[in-house]
Amino acid sequence: MKKNYSSLWIITSFLCLEIVIFFAIYYFLSIPIVINLVISLAVVHLTLLLGWKCISRWVSQKGTEQEVGKKDESDIDKLRDELRTVPKKLQKQIYDLHNLFEVSITLTSILEPQKVIKSSMLSLIGQLRIDRAIIFLPPKRNVNAMYPIHSKGFSNNLWKGFFLSLKDPLIDKFSEKVVALDLLNIEEELLNEQWRKLIDNGIVMIAPIIPKKQIKGLIAVGQKINKEPFSRSEQELFSLLTHFISVAFSNSILYQKMERISITDGLTGLYNRRYFKKMIEYEIARARRYNHCLSLVFFDVDNFKNYNDTLGHPAGDVALKTVAMILKSTIRKSDIAVRYGGEEFCVILPEGDVKTGWNFAERLRNRIDAYHFTREEVQPGEKFTISLGVASFPGHADSLQQLIEKADAALYSAKGSGRNKTCIASEDNT
Repeated sequence: MKKNYSSLWIITSFLCLEIVIFFAIYYFLSIPIVINLVISLAVVHLTLLLGWKCISRWVSQKGTEQEVGKKDESDIDKLRDELRTVPKKLQKQIYDLHNLFEVSITLTSILEPQKVIKSSMLSLIGQLRIDRAIIFLPPKRNVNAMYPIHSKGFSNNLWKGFFLSLKDPLIDKFSEKVVALDLLNIEEELLNEQWRKLIDNGIVMIAPIIPKKQIKGLIAVGQKINKEPFSRSEQELFSLLTHFISVAFSNSILYQKMERISITDGLTGLYNRRYFKKMIEYEIARARRYNHCLSLVFFDVDNFKNYNDTLGHPAGDVALKTVAMILKSTIRKSDIAVRYGGEEFCVILPEGDVKTGWNFAERLRNRIDAYHFTREEVQPGEKFTISLGVASFPGHADSLQQLIEKADAALYSAKGSGRNKTCIASEDNT
């Protein structure tokens, strides 16, 4: 009914407009009625056509503006929702950075490589919230392969005999860019049997241990505990963690080398006098605490000055290295062999009584005597020999200083009674 009234109104308006135009033309122009009627109809139709166009355009613009408005409102709602999550994301990033800083401080303060590895594993699992991880490192004797030296989340025998080649094409990708790699998105042709075994056992991401731009190991991690994929920021966090681990591991290796150098004789590879002082004090204290005995053997090369002066210092150095080599092959694992100074050596025998010291000294003397040293015929008796002195704690001495003095005095007794022999300390050795 409402629609019919609208149509009637439009028709009535159309007729009224046509009558007004008709009389206006007739009054002002005084032209024939037929022509006047044609012109008035044409003007009315043209006016209606233009009006319809304007109204259509206006309606169209209104509709577009409403659609744009709705879209803008939708975008604003999305932005509002995103902004609500920004503080939480920032808080998480700040929390992760704070933890990362603490991890870096902790790792770089550790000076033993094995402890660095164990601490690194705990940091990886805690920071990335993962259920498993493996750290690969090459053994000392094989620099072309990496073996799993520490793992979490796997059975003990799963990785027995497993290794990764440092020349693997996938490892080579780290030379292009040192970032974490997602194993699930790696080209199929790069995944050999070893990589597939890692993937089959839940490993999803790897990153290299690269101190000084050289790959020294690999860290492989499993998926997150909540099973969600790693975000880009979490992959970057993993890369940062492996960088800190690389630096910490490199520092610990360097410290270990420097510590070894500081207690090692550069020529013979035996311990030096500094280490001797530290260990003899420790072993005396331990012998007292547990009521154990301890033997100390001093020895030096007979007539070494003659050998050195006759053949030159290089020949003398070679001879001392040979003595050290024979000494290393004669001692027990628990014994401590030391180059005390010049051609003088000593050996600490923990839990060894005077008989143990004597047997060791004679075994070493006989081995040196049986060895053919270069041009040993220049020596008196045409043999390269040693003399030894043995003292024990608490049998011959009740203090560190007295033990050293007794062993040294026994050595000089051996040298004074013909050389190439072993003497045991006695009460007369003062």
